[in-house]
This record gives sequence, structure tokens and C-alpha cells, in this order.
Amino acid sequence: MYYPWTAPKPYTPDLPEPKAPATPLNSQESFLTRLETPDADSMLYASNYDVKDSHYGCHWRGENVEKTPSGALLAIHRVKGASQPCTAAEMQTAGHYSYGRYEVIMRPARGSGLVSSFFTYTGGYFGDPHDEIDIEFLGKDTTRIHFNYFRKGKTGADEIFDLPFDAADADRLYAFEWTPEGITWFVEGVPYYTTPAEDSGLPVAPGRVYMNVWAGEPWIEQWTGTPTYRSGAGAHYSCVSFVPLGQKGAGCGDDYTPPAVLSP
Repeated sequence: MYYPWTAPKPYTPDLPEPKAPATPLNSQESFLTRLETPDADSMLYASNYDVKDSHYGCHWRGENVEKTPSGALLAIHRVKGASQPCTAAEMQTAGHYSYGRYEVIMRPARGSGLVSSFFTYTGGYFGDPHDEIDIEFLGKDTTRIHFNYFRKGKTGADEIFDLPFDAADADRLYAFEWTPEGITWFVEGVPYYTTPAEDSGLPVAPGRVYMNVWAGEPWIEQWTGTPTYRSGAGAHYSCVSFVPLGQKGAGCGDDYTPPAVLSP
């Protein structure tokens, strides 16, 4: 399986980031946000810059993060006559986080060519090796979920699972627990996948927490699918939380009730 994070050139933004929340660089405090005011969230802020020499095929625009009655919609819009054919949306923490449990309640975007994700990341832009842990959905088939991870830019034992529902139909709970011994991913509180025992490719560097929706450059369409998505499509996020390893704290799953599965 080919993943787009093995881009051939280093990626650096063209425009400066907006002012981020005042969070320590390496934080081991728990947090939970319901994204009730995504333009002024205490933990996550919107990316807002042009991309260059990247697998991403859209520029990030803060205005594509839209408030909803129950969280934030990260939308993608087609544009004409610009340096990229679309603008996309991303939110990230200012601090870096390490071992612990990461939870998100989200609904991925539907549409071929789109990728919706929740992940931790650090890399060369922060002066670190490329370490990453991913939960991803491809808009061409939102009945499947992708789990992946990186250490020093090398992908690990990634896996793809069929879901008993279409993830794009409703906001649902997803999570991963990261420890020095391994990573376990969860769907609706049920463990789906754990990294192999004694895996030497586990990430170790603390990373920022990200969520985004995007379309890729043409050279990764074999993975993302031909871009036929509608302009304005987006991924919805209604909760993000982190609890450090060995500590207690509020999580998105504490008062979560699974939605009913829609009939075919």
C-alpha cells in the first residue's frame, strides 16, 4: 500500500502560521474540546497557508473551517485559475503530545479523491524526525478505515479494515492508544488493530494533533481515487481529546452514544 507521506521533497509552508493558542511545546496534560467555537478554540487552530512541493493538492484556508451546531466542518472547495485547483481545511494543536489515548468523534467526507484524517505528526518543519500515527478515510469508500504509523519517515505495518457501517453517515468515535510497547486502534470503543509485538518501527517523538480533509496531487490518485468530489464537501468533527499514559482525564468516549446504523 502506498501512502502519500513519502513525498520526495521536504515540505515547508509559504506563508506564516496564524498565532496559535498559548500551549507548551511538549504538553502532557489531558485536554478535551467540543469545537463549539472552532475559530477561537482553546486547543486547536486552523492552518492557513499555501502548500508547495507536497503531496497535498490544495492550499489550506482558515475560512474552510466552519462552525456547526455540534462542532466543526472542515470543508474543501474547488477553485479556478489558482495555483492549486482547491482549498482545503486543517486544524492542529500548538503543543506536542506523547504516549496516551487519543479520541475523536468525526464523520469523514464522502467523494472520490478526498482524504479525511485524525493523526499525530512531527517532522523536519519542527526539527524532528518524521514520526506519525494515523486514522484515515478515503472518500471513495467510507466503509473502510485505514490505520498507519511512521518512525523516522518509514511507514509501519499499516492495515485497512472494513467497517460494519458507512462512516460518512454519522459522527462516530475512533481512538488510538500509544505506549512505548505499541499502538492499538479502536472503533466505537472496540479494539480493531494492534501493532506487531516488539515492533522496532514505532514512533517515539511527541507530535502535534491534527485533523484535516484534503485532495492530493495527481501522482497519488492511484490511492485517493480520481477527484470527482463535490465542492463544499467536508469532514465533521465534534470532539477531540487526549489523556496521557497512566493519568486520568475526560475523553470523548465518556458520554458517547453510538448512532443507529442506517439501513441500506
